[in-house]
Amino acid sequence: MHSYIRPNTHVALRLPSGLLKVIEITPNTTINLGKFGTFNSSLLLGRPYYYTYELLDKDDGKSKTELRIVPAAELHAEALGDDYVPTTEPTEDTAERGPGFDIVGEDGQVLMRNNRLTVDDASRQALSMAEIEELKKAGAGSGKEIIAKIMASHNALDEKTTFSLAKYTLRKSKKYMKRFTALPLDIGILIEYVLEKESHKIMELREDLLGLICSWANIHSGESSRVLKAEDGVSQIGGGRWLMRRMTTRRATKMARQPR
Repeated sequence: MHSYIRPNTHVALRLPSGLLKVIEITPNTTINLGKFGTFNSSLLLGRPYYYTYELLDKDDGKSKTELRIVPAAELHAEALGDDYVPTTEPTEDTAERGPGFDIVGEDGQVLMRNNRLTVDDASRQALSMAEIEELKKAGAGSGKEIIAKIMASHNALDEKTTFSLAKYTLRKSKKYMKRFTALPLDIGILIEYVLEKESHKIMELREDLLGLICSWANIHSGESSRVLKAEDGVSQIGGGRWLMRRMTTRRATKMARQPR
């Protein structure tokens, strides 16, 4: 059903911050993503859903804005870190050392560093927020180059563990990378969007609870509500009355958990 983006359809864009932005793909219009930039809506037409796209503009050496599909391998490498090494099962020797010591191999090489010497201090970052904003305004390169400059100016980057370094890099990527993921505006995404923006309109109900209520009410997608006369000319088919019952979220959740 949801394979490619078609004209005049609503699409949900998941930004690096995790928030959703719902737009209508009208051909030859400008889509504004705030601090991440703008692009022409026609660049999304015919593109597949569930892919992550990156904006390439003049800062990336392009004469006009383009969209690049980010491969899954690149996304996983950024999430795990470039020098990710699968953790090995602890031996008796490493278990006795406890979490307060570095795990060192037989050759003396540090296999896993701990964070006992890590000090979370903003002064260890040589670049100030004003200087970072100047880099962004001056167009000093793409998001990757800005992240590289931020990490190069960090005075205690070598003290971070593999996990904390990957987490630090991922946090900076979410903040400065000009990326988004195109998602179809189905019921699940729509409920998530409404919960973020105006949760009071749906009584702060989650997707599973709304589905349960719709099942109780016998609501079907595309169901016809026309009233037709039966063959005898007296009785009718369809119609009827709506029965609404006020129910709190806590009570509905309790009823949903009861075994049947």
